[in-house]
Amino acid sequence: MRCRFLYVMMVLAALPLFAAENDSPALPETAFVARTGVRMQSHYEATYHLYEFSQQRGRWLWPDLGYYDSGKTNDQLWFAGAGGDIIRNNRVELLQIVYVEQEVGRDAHNQRAIWIWPVLDVQLTPRLSSETVVYPTIPIDRSQRWAFDVDRSKLEYQLRRNLKAGAGYSASVGAECDWFSKPFLTTTLTNRTGSWEFWIQRISGGAQLQVRYTLTHTGSIFRR
Repeated sequence: MRCRFLYVMMVLAALPLFAAENDSPALPETAFVARTGVRMQSHYEATYHLYEFSQQRGRWLWPDLGYYDSGKTNDQLWFAGAGGDIIRNNRVELLQIVYVEQEVGRDAHNQRAIWIWPVLDVQLTPRLSSETVVYPTIPIDRSQRWAFDVDRSKLEYQLRRNLKAGAGYSASVGAECDWFSKPFLTTTLTNRTGSWEFWIQRISGGAQLQVRYTLTHTGSIFRR
């Protein structure tokens, strides 16, 4: 039943994009994302895992499918979404995505929610860029509580062609927690294997190291 609900919501979220598919002849850009966090205290433990697959064709992004847990696989979030570019030029890109998420797992409470997920990228100067993602969690069942998160708001400086460094800010607030700030320092290395981003970030009770990996491919991933 949970899988059927997630599938139906994914299709409904994507329906407006099918009509535009013929207007977008650009080659698809496929992204594979893997992220993890490790608590850096007297002992090391995973704080989260995330895996995501998405494809963007011209202005439109569909499908966008992912998995998230908080370090324990007995409580998982599966999400599906679709969206498109509202603004896209040489300096600014605003990508708006709508996700539907479903909680599953032995320790889950069957929570369901919608994420309104905008991604704003700005090229401030030839070397200085920013990225901001701020989103609400909108409950669609009784067990889910409302929340508001600054997933990231960061400034990065291009040190070399394949190396960036900077600083950023994350935060969260919700029905079950007060506003909590999580600033971080970031370094991004890009090479033939993909983009490797490393965060050192404040979290509750200490700090964590995040590794955020992205591999992108332009064109068909099924070509022989």
